[in-house]
Amino acid sequence: MSKRVSVQFDDVHSFMESLYQDDVYAKRVYSLANATLGIMSSASLAIHAIGQGLAEARGLVSKHAVKQVDRLRAWSPILALLTATLK
Repeated sequence: MSKRVSVQFDDVHSFMESLYQDDVYAKRVYSLANATLGIMSSASLAIHAIGQGLAEARGLVSKHAVKQVDRLRAWSPILALLTATLK
């Protein structure tokens, strides 16, 4: 059985800031960190699952977290950044 490690938002956000530094706006880095935390929490790339994982990890309302992830997905260049980060 695998041991589940708890990842904190601040750790993910700091990592994303160090990756993108001045290349991406601060709000986008924040959104990327949220989505990354959602992916790590849900272990899925489905939008709804990412939103639920984000809600669980940050103590948010699931409906609103899914909406945040969906809005992030709508900004197409972010998908390239997120995909590059996860490889």
